[in-house]
Amino acid sequence: MKNNYSLNGLYPITPTAFQSDLEYIDNIKEVIKSGIKIFQFRTKYMSFKRKKYLVHKIRNICEKFSVKLIINDDYQILKYFEGCGLHIGKTDINLKRVRKIYGEDIIIGKSCYDSLKLARWSEKNGASYVSFGSMYETKSKNNTIICDHQLLSKAKKSLNIPICVIGGITKHNIKNILYFKPDMISMISGIFDSKKIKEEVSQIHAIIKNHEEIKKNI
Repeated sequence: MKNNYSLNGLYPITPTAFQSDLEYIDNIKEVIKSGIKIFQFRTKYMSFKRKKYLVHKIRNICEKFSVKLIINDDYQILKYFEGCGLHIGKTDINLKRVRKIYGEDIIIGKSCYDSLKLARWSEKNGASYVSFGSMYETKSKNNTIICDHQLLSKAKKSLNIPICVIGGITKHNIKNILYFKPDMISMISGIFDSKKIKEEVSQIHAIIKNHEEIKKNI
């Protein structure tokens, strides 16, 4: 597998509820052009035709701003969008199978919840990165498993692929997560619930940048 420069920093994920496609795309564009390197399209209970339409729109925006687009769960739609990656969870297609289908160059992320054992297995079997969470209570997903933050320290010591954290992260608690040095921080409602998304994502970038500057001077 190739190392990928995009697997670091803020990793926003699309909200599943929105008022209109136009507003949805406009909000996503504000986030994509903010300076991120990676972005995930995640949706549930949407027709294949509508999903394909939205992915096409988002992929075009991502390409314009040199952002890597990751598609959540749907490995079937991936074949229509060359260059995109895939993120899979517990009940999605088998990691080894999707790696065999799409080859070594595609980015494949794997949800590992609170399991370091699963993360190690995922690395061994072709994951480009793993994600842990939920870090906090979240309304973006039902029946979440709360992950002990100390697990991140153990993961950093034992894994050689990038680590992502997700779940309930906002600008108010992100500093607590940055302490554990994850490679990527995913946010959904922490960005898209804001009425001023451009300002919200800008503030989050500033917190991350300030933390990195402090690390350099220690």
